Amino acid sequence: MLGYSQDEMLGKTPFDFVDDENRKVFIEQTSKISTTLHRSYEITLKKKKGQDLPTYFNATTIRNESGEVQGSFAFITDITEKKRMEVSLRQSESQKRAILDASIDRIRYIDKDMKIIWANKTTAMALNMSTEDLVGHTCYKLFVGRDTPCKVCPTVIARETGKIERAVMYQPKVKGIEGESYWDTYCVPLKNDAGEIESFIQIARNITDQKRAEEHINILTQELMRTQESERQRISRDLHDNVAQELSAVKIGCETLFDNQTNITPEIRKRMSQMSIMLQEIIKAIRDLSYYLRPSGLDEMGLIQTIFQYCHDFSEDNGINVDFHSAGMKDLTLDFDTEINLYRLIQEGLANIKKHADAEHVTIRLVAAFPNIILRIEDNGKGFDVQKRLATLSEEKRMGIRSMEQRAKLLQGEMEIQSKPMQGTKISIMLPYKDNKGDS
Repeated sequence: MLGYSQDEMLGKTPFDFVDDENRKVFIEQTSKISTTLHRSYEITLKKKKGQDLPTYFNATTIRNESGEVQGSFAFITDITEKKRMEVSLRQSESQKRAILDASIDRIRYIDKDMKIIWANKTTAMALNMSTEDLVGHTCYKLFVGRDTPCKVCPTVIARETGKIERAVMYQPKVKGIEGESYWDTYCVPLKNDAGEIESFIQIARNITDQKRAEEHINILTQELMRTQESERQRISRDLHDNVAQELSAVKIGCETLFDNQTNITPEIRKRMSQMSIMLQEIIKAIRDLSYYLRPSGLDEMGLIQTIFQYCHDFSEDNGINVDFHSAGMKDLTLDFDTEINLYRLIQEGLANIKKHADAEHVTIRLVAAFPNIILRIEDNGKGFDVQKRLATLSEEKRMGIRSMEQRAKLLQGEMEIQSKPMQGTKISIMLPYKDNKGDS
């Protein structure tokens, strides 16, 4: 190992093969051999040509029958490769830390009790703490100010499922953190050889600006829908009260134009009769359009009867059986936004079924279950892959589902779609109840 012959080695002391710095270590370790039976330590030796040789000494004391130290016996192992690997590992660890510290995401390594083992600089900077000071703290205490973790926390869920979990987490304004924020967070459980979860990797990205932009878009969309309903109402009233009425007057005028006139030919009377029929059809089309734009029945008959009538007319016109049933709704006093949007949700749901579902039967249930209103629309059509459809909505021109989602959000509600190919579709919408005074 050292580059000497056996003869060159004989008669030399171990101190001849170390430099001044290592000689002090060697002397210290050698002196301890007299007081112990066994010593193990690392020491760097010098080769014949001057190169360093990292070695591992495993020395055993040799004593006589009286217990006096006679010498020592040592196994010397070349650990050059081990040292090279250690240097490489340190460089790798240093590179890994540099990469993780450079990330804009908060990255944390936590134990199964959700206590921080390691965190990158981005995580520490948010709290004006050092990475070392974070160690041992529970993540939910530091970032959410809670004594217990949130039920929707992806780490809590990952601990139960054993799978990677993801969620958007809301971080309130707590001590040490400026302002409230939203974080796209996912958690990776780390398991031992027995398959037991020992720790987790948490990665969180700040999506506050994105979330606020989405909320702004939602607000604009909702304002647009309100404006649209208001404009529909104005156009509907104008069509019904002005255009339809004036056309009705023209129709009456056509029908009475030749009264008491005996010299009009049968052909002219027939033409006038045909014009009267055409006018009647135009009036009906205008009134249907007016009803579609703003169902007058909402004011005259109320929401439930208006929906029932619409479902009946839809069944008659399209040959699709619609079974509508409501419970607990008649005693509610709803504001305009809730009434018109519930009506539109059913209207748009049935329109989607007509266009895409190839269904023969539709079941609609509208139920008041305080403090919510629950709307379910279920068909026996061809169904679809929900995830695939939602992923392609932005690329397609179909706005039915998006429109329904926006209307649900307009009423601070949630919409869920359940469907599988050839197994029909079920849309569930839950809305918080608001009366016409604005109380919830």
